Amino acid sequence: MHYIVMDMEFNGRRHYDIYPMETIEIGAVKLNEQLEIVDTFQSFIRPKFPLNRFALQFCGITEETLLKSKPFEVVIEKFKKFCGSDFKLIAWGGSDFFTLLVDCKVNRIKNEWVTTHLLDMTRFFEGGLQQALEDHGLHFIGQSHSALDDALNAVHLLMLKPGLVNDTNYFIPDPFKICTGGIKKWIQISLDEALQNNRMLRWDDFLRDQNTQKYISIMNLTDNEIGMVQKLFNKFAQMKYGSKFHFIRSNSAIS
Repeated sequence: MHYIVMDMEFNGRRHYDIYPMETIEIGAVKLNEQLEIVDTFQSFIRPKFPLNRFALQFCGITEETLLKSKPFEVVIEKFKKFCGSDFKLIAWGGSDFFTLLVDCKVNRIKNEWVTTHLLDMTRFFEGGLQQALEDHGLHFIGQSHSALDDALNAVHLLMLKPGLVNDTNYFIPDPFKICTGGIKKWIQISLDEALQNNRMLRWDDFLRDQNTQKYISIMNLTDNEIGMVQKLFNKFAQMKYGSKFHFIRSNSAIS
Protein backbone atom coordinates (compact mmCIF):
# COMPACT_ATOMS: atom_id res chain seq x y z
CA MET A 1 0.00 0.00 0.00
CA HIS A 2 1.20 3.48 -0.91
CA TYR A 3 -0.25 6.82 0.16
CA ILE A 4 -0.38 9.46 -2.56
CA VAL A 5 -0.67 12.99 -1.18
CA MET A 6 -1.75 15.07 -4.15
CA ASP A 7 -2.57 18.64 -5.02
CA MET A 8 -4.00 20.20 -8.16
CA GLU A 9 -4.14 23.69 -9.60
CA PHE A 10 -7.03 24.73 -11.79
CA ASN A 11 -7.83 26.83 -14.82
CA GLY A 12 -10.46 29.01 -13.17
CA ARG A 13 -13.92 29.57 -14.60
CA ARG A 14 -16.31 32.47 -14.42
CA HIS A 15 -19.23 31.61 -12.16
CA TYR A 16 -21.66 31.72 -15.11
CA ASP A 17 -19.47 29.87 -17.62
CA ILE A 18 -20.29 26.37 -18.85
CA TYR A 19 -16.64 25.38 -19.18
CA PRO A 20 -15.53 23.10 -16.31
CA MET A 21 -12.82 23.94 -13.77
CA GLU A 22 -10.11 21.89 -15.48
CA THR A 23 -6.77 20.85 -13.98
CA ILE A 24 -3.63 22.61 -15.23
CA GLU A 25 -1.10 21.11 -12.79
CA ILE A 26 -0.79 17.97 -10.70
CA GLY A 27 1.75 17.53 -7.92
CA ALA A 28 1.99 14.48 -5.68
CA VAL A 29 4.14 12.78 -3.06
CA LYS A 30 4.25 8.99 -2.73
CA LEU A 31 4.67 7.58 0.78
CA ASN A 32 5.30 3.98 1.76
CA GLU A 33 3.56 2.23 4.66
CA GLN A 34 6.08 3.78 7.07
CA LEU A 35 5.06 7.20 5.67
CA GLU A 36 8.48 7.73 4.17
CA ILE A 37 8.72 9.70 0.92
CA VAL A 38 9.68 7.34 -1.88
CA ASP A 39 8.85 9.41 -4.97
CA THR A 40 7.31 12.66 -6.24
CA PHE A 41 5.31 13.65 -9.29
CA GLN A 42 4.77 17.01 -10.97
CA SER A 43 3.35 17.93 -14.35
CA PHE A 44 1.63 20.85 -15.98
CA ILE A 45 -1.33 20.12 -18.26
CA ARG A 46 -2.29 21.82 -21.50
CA PRO A 47 -5.84 23.15 -21.06
CA LYS A 48 -8.70 22.39 -23.43
CA PHE A 49 -10.62 25.57 -22.64
CA PRO A 50 -9.89 29.34 -22.63
CA LEU A 51 -7.25 30.30 -20.09
CA ASN A 52 -8.29 32.31 -17.05
CA ARG A 53 -5.72 35.08 -16.53
CA PHE A 54 -6.43 35.37 -12.82
CA ALA A 55 -5.83 31.64 -12.38
CA LEU A 56 -2.44 31.92 -14.09
CA GLN A 57 -1.42 34.79 -11.82
CA PHE A 58 -2.76 32.95 -8.78
CA CYS A 59 -0.74 29.81 -9.56
CA GLY A 60 2.30 31.58 -10.97
CA ILE A 61 2.13 29.60 -14.22
CA THR A 62 2.76 31.16 -17.63
CA GLU A 63 0.57 30.63 -20.67
CA GLU A 64 3.63 29.53 -22.63
CA THR A 65 4.37 26.78 -20.11
CA LEU A 66 0.85 25.40 -20.32
CA LEU A 67 0.60 25.51 -24.08
CA LYS A 68 3.83 23.51 -24.33
CA SER A 69 2.59 20.90 -21.84
CA LYS A 70 1.02 17.51 -22.55
CA PRO A 71 -2.79 17.18 -22.58
CA PHE A 72 -4.72 15.71 -19.67
CA GLU A 73 -5.09 12.22 -21.12
CA VAL A 74 -1.30 11.86 -21.46
CA VAL A 75 -0.45 13.30 -18.04
CA ILE A 76 -3.09 11.28 -16.22
CA GLU A 77 -1.74 8.02 -17.63
CA LYS A 78 1.68 8.90 -16.23
CA PHE A 79 0.08 9.81 -12.91
CA LYS A 80 -1.80 6.50 -12.79
CA LYS A 81 1.49 4.65 -13.28
CA PHE A 82 3.05 6.77 -10.54
CA CYS A 83 0.23 5.82 -8.14
CA GLY A 84 0.59 2.10 -8.85
CA SER A 85 -1.98 -0.60 -8.20
CA ASP A 86 -2.44 -0.39 -4.41
CA PHE A 87 -2.83 3.12 -3.03
CA LYS A 88 -4.92 5.70 -1.25
CA LEU A 89 -5.27 9.21 -2.65
CA ILE A 90 -5.03 11.96 -0.04
CA ALA A 91 -5.78 15.61 -0.82
CA TRP A 92 -6.32 18.89 0.98
CA GLY A 93 -10.00 19.22 0.17
CA GLY A 94 -12.56 17.24 -1.80
CA SER A 95 -12.50 19.74 -4.67
CA ASP A 96 -9.35 18.08 -6.02
CA PHE A 97 -11.11 14.72 -6.23
CA PHE A 98 -14.22 16.28 -7.74
CA THR A 99 -12.30 18.15 -10.44
CA LEU A 100 -10.20 15.09 -11.23
CA LEU A 101 -13.38 13.11 -11.84
CA VAL A 102 -14.82 15.88 -14.03
CA ASP A 103 -11.58 15.95 -16.01
CA CYS A 104 -11.79 12.21 -16.54
CA LYS A 105 -15.35 12.56 -17.82
CA VAL A 106 -14.52 15.45 -20.15
CA ASN A 107 -11.60 13.47 -21.58
CA ARG A 108 -13.49 10.15 -21.79
CA ILE A 109 -11.18 8.41 -19.32
CA LYS A 110 -12.55 5.63 -17.13
CA ASN A 111 -12.52 6.74 -13.51
CA GLU A 112 -12.67 3.45 -11.59
CA TRP A 113 -9.07 3.93 -10.47
CA VAL A 114 -9.92 7.17 -8.68
CA THR A 115 -13.37 6.53 -7.17
CA THR A 116 -12.30 4.62 -4.03
CA HIS A 117 -9.97 5.22 -1.09
CA LEU A 118 -10.07 9.01 -1.31
CA LEU A 119 -9.15 10.80 1.92
CA ASP A 120 -9.83 14.49 2.50
CA MET A 121 -7.26 15.90 4.96
CA THR A 122 -9.33 18.98 5.76
CA ARG A 123 -11.56 16.85 8.00
CA PHE A 124 -8.63 16.55 10.40
CA PHE A 125 -7.46 20.18 10.50
CA GLU A 126 -8.90 23.66 10.91
CA GLY A 127 -8.67 26.35 8.24
CA GLY A 128 -6.72 26.30 5.00
CA LEU A 129 -3.37 24.67 4.38
CA GLN A 130 -1.25 27.65 5.41
CA GLN A 131 -3.41 28.30 8.46
CA ALA A 132 -3.10 24.67 9.55
CA LEU A 133 0.68 24.84 9.17
CA GLU A 134 0.83 28.00 11.29
CA ASP A 135 -1.47 26.51 13.92
CA HIS A 136 0.97 23.63 14.32
CA GLY A 137 4.11 25.76 14.35
CA LEU A 138 5.17 24.85 10.81
CA HIS A 139 6.36 27.20 8.09
CA PHE A 140 5.20 26.87 4.51
CA ILE A 141 8.05 25.59 2.36
CA GLY A 142 8.31 26.49 -1.32
CA GLN A 143 5.85 28.44 -3.46
CA SER A 144 2.21 28.69 -2.46
CA HIS A 145 -0.20 27.29 -5.09
CA SER A 146 2.55 25.23 -6.66
CA ALA A 147 0.99 21.77 -6.77
CA LEU A 148 4.06 19.80 -5.65
CA ASP A 149 5.00 22.30 -2.95
CA ASP A 150 1.44 22.27 -1.60
CA ALA A 151 1.51 18.46 -1.57
CA LEU A 152 4.83 18.43 0.29
CA ASN A 153 3.49 20.84 2.90
CA ALA A 154 0.39 18.67 3.30
CA VAL A 155 2.74 15.74 3.98
CA HIS A 156 4.29 17.71 6.85
CA LEU A 157 0.84 18.02 8.40
CA LEU A 158 0.10 14.37 7.74
CA MET A 159 3.15 13.44 9.82
CA LEU A 160 1.47 15.11 12.81
CA LYS A 161 -1.59 12.87 12.46
CA PRO A 162 -0.30 9.68 10.81
CA GLY A 163 -3.35 7.71 11.91
CA LEU A 164 -5.54 9.52 9.40
CA VAL A 165 -4.23 7.25 6.62
CA ASN A 166 -6.19 4.40 8.25
CA ASP A 167 -9.44 6.35 8.22
CA THR A 168 -12.17 4.71 6.13
CA ASN A 169 -14.53 7.70 5.94
CA TYR A 170 -13.72 8.21 2.28
CA PHE A 171 -14.79 10.98 -0.05
CA ILE A 172 -17.76 9.61 -2.02
CA PRO A 173 -18.18 10.94 -5.59
CA ASP A 174 -21.66 12.20 -6.43
CA PRO A 175 -22.48 11.42 -10.09
CA PHE A 176 -25.34 13.94 -10.03
CA LYS A 177 -23.07 16.81 -8.97
CA ILE A 178 -20.36 15.76 -11.40
CA CYS A 179 -22.83 15.89 -14.31
CA THR A 180 -24.70 19.05 -13.28
CA GLY A 181 -22.24 21.19 -11.30
CA GLY A 182 -21.03 23.15 -14.31
CA ILE A 183 -24.46 24.04 -15.67
CA LYS A 184 -26.19 25.01 -12.43
CA LYS A 185 -25.52 28.73 -12.82
CA TRP A 186 -26.55 28.71 -16.49
CA ILE A 187 -29.91 27.21 -15.52
CA GLN A 188 -30.47 29.98 -12.99
CA ILE A 189 -29.45 32.70 -15.44
CA SER A 190 -31.72 31.28 -18.15
CA LEU A 191 -34.72 31.11 -15.84
CA ASP A 192 -34.14 34.67 -14.61
CA GLU A 193 -33.78 35.97 -18.15
CA ALA A 194 -37.05 34.32 -19.14
CA LEU A 195 -38.86 35.96 -16.23
CA GLN A 196 -37.43 39.36 -17.15
CA ASN A 197 -39.00 38.86 -20.57
CA ASN A 198 -42.36 37.91 -19.01
CA ARG A 199 -42.28 34.29 -20.05
CA MET A 200 -41.63 30.90 -18.54
CA LEU A 201 -38.80 28.76 -19.79
CA ARG A 202 -39.62 25.16 -20.69
CA TRP A 203 -37.12 22.32 -20.48
CA ASP A 204 -37.35 21.62 -24.22
CA ASP A 205 -36.39 25.21 -24.99
CA PHE A 206 -33.54 25.16 -22.49
CA LEU A 207 -32.30 21.87 -23.93
CA ARG A 208 -32.11 23.40 -27.42
CA ASP A 209 -30.09 26.37 -26.16
CA GLN A 210 -26.61 26.65 -27.70
CA ASN A 211 -24.82 26.80 -24.33
CA THR A 212 -26.78 23.84 -23.01
CA GLN A 213 -25.84 21.79 -26.06
CA LYS A 214 -22.21 22.87 -25.68
CA TYR A 215 -22.20 21.74 -22.06
CA ILE A 216 -23.70 18.37 -22.96
CA SER A 217 -21.01 17.93 -25.61
CA ILE A 218 -18.12 19.04 -23.35
CA MET A 219 -19.22 16.75 -20.52
CA ASN A 220 -20.03 13.83 -22.83
CA LEU A 221 -23.38 13.39 -21.12
CA THR A 222 -25.39 10.25 -21.74
CA ASP A 223 -29.19 10.31 -22.01
CA ASN A 224 -29.40 9.30 -18.36
CA GLU A 225 -27.04 12.12 -17.37
CA ILE A 226 -29.01 14.63 -19.44
CA GLY A 227 -31.94 13.46 -17.31
CA MET A 228 -29.95 14.58 -14.26
CA VAL A 229 -29.63 18.05 -15.80
CA GLN A 230 -33.38 18.05 -16.43
CA LYS A 231 -34.00 17.10 -12.81
CA LEU A 232 -31.91 20.07 -11.67
CA PHE A 233 -33.69 22.33 -14.16
CA ASN A 234 -37.07 21.19 -12.84
CA LYS A 235 -35.96 21.84 -9.26
CA PHE A 236 -34.95 25.43 -10.01
CA ALA A 237 -37.99 26.02 -12.23
CA GLN A 238 -40.25 24.85 -9.39
CA MET A 239 -38.53 27.28 -7.02
CA LYS A 240 -38.74 30.11 -9.57
CA TYR A 241 -42.29 29.63 -10.85
CA GLY A 242 -43.98 28.05 -7.86
CA SER A 243 -47.52 26.77 -8.43
CA LYS A 244 -47.36 27.62 -12.16
CA PHE A 245 -44.61 25.05 -12.68
CA HIS A 246 -47.04 22.31 -13.80
CA PHE A 247 -47.59 24.26 -17.01
CA ILE A 248 -43.93 23.82 -17.88
CA ARG A 249 -44.04 20.13 -17.06
CA SER A 250 -46.92 19.76 -19.53
CA ASN A 251 -45.01 21.81 -22.13
CA SER A 252 -47.50 24.67 -21.99
CA ALA A 253 -46.00 28.13 -22.58
CA ILE A 254 -47.25 30.97 -20.39
CA SER A 255 -46.57 34.58 -21.25
